Amino acid sequence: MEASMKTSVLGFAIATALVAGVANAAEVSVKWDDVKSFTDFEAVNELKSRFEERTKANFTEYVETLGQKLPEQNKLEVTFNDVDLAGRVEPTFGATSSAFQRILDDVSYPHLVISYRYTDAQGEVISEADHVELKALAPSRNIRNVMGSSRDNLYFEKELLQDWFRDTFPNATD
Repeated sequence: MEASMKTSVLGFAIATALVAGVANAAEVSVKWDDVKSFTDFEAVNELKSRFEERTKANFTEYVETLGQKLPEQNKLEVTFNDVDLAGRVEPTFGATSSAFQRILDDVSYPHLVISYRYTDAQGEVISEADHVELKALAPSRNIRNVMGSSRDNLYFEKELLQDWFRDTFPNATD
């Protein structure tokens, strides 16, 4: 078989596997309460609207990824009621201007409040809860999460969501 044909066949196989993986995922929807009322959903050195949209999209994508582990006939609805991002925003001062940066420390831990509803194919509620508080006091500082957190602005918040998902849906497939 020619190299280009092998590449085409491999590309088709990968694309088919990706589509099949998405087809086996539960339907997931993510909603947001009033972002303006959130504890800390503050932009650092960028337009607030751009930060909000990017951050909401990032959270939504992550929840959808988690939902891929649930049976395809089911539906998961998650609403973010409050977000307090890890760290705190502090000013920095330069020679000609000031800017801001988010400082991570052991007392500025992330805190999420979500509501969820998980239903089967007939719309029967399997589980649901309102205003579930997700928080971790003083996120651990091991080399794995220090490296991970430097690559993902929502690393610690996603860790909270992952822990909630594992606890709430222990039979979800990997």
